[in-house]
Amino acid sequence: MNISNLNYDVARDAAGLPARVTIFGPRAAVRDEIAEDLAGAGFRALDGGALAGVMDGPVALLGDVVVIDCPALDGAAMAALARLDARAARGGAKLVVSTSLGALDDVFGLLDQSAPDILVAPSRAERVLAVGRACGEAGASRLREMSEEE
Repeated sequence: MNISNLNYDVARDAAGLPARVTIFGPRAAVRDEIAEDLAGAGFRALDGGALAGVMDGPVALLGDVVVIDCPALDGAAMAALARLDARAARGGAKLVVSTSLGALDDVFGLLDQSAPDILVAPSRAERVLAVGRACGEAGASRLREMSEEE
């Protein structure tokens, strides 16, 4: 492998802009930490707000990747998680969900449509790596073979 051929640029979406990552979760400090880590890695982080806002507020724009901090689940969080799962599956966004060991079974059971990455008590680096992997998968799903006419 020739190291001079490696591309160290940031992840980009189809328009050539840095990939967008929307962050949801109940803890503002954790959302800020995730946004800081992702911005440092070259992503455009968008704060989606608390999970409760998914059900009550206006429809939020989902990024190429959606990061959800979900350490515990109540009824409202379960409904919001199910809604985000359905929206991601329909829109082609990739989900990265961080949760606790205690909430893992419920989170796993709710996310049946979008094939998410579920992380249990991840470190900051593990989250960034999962987002990078999800961006790669999102980009790969947009690629297609050219027809003979093209």
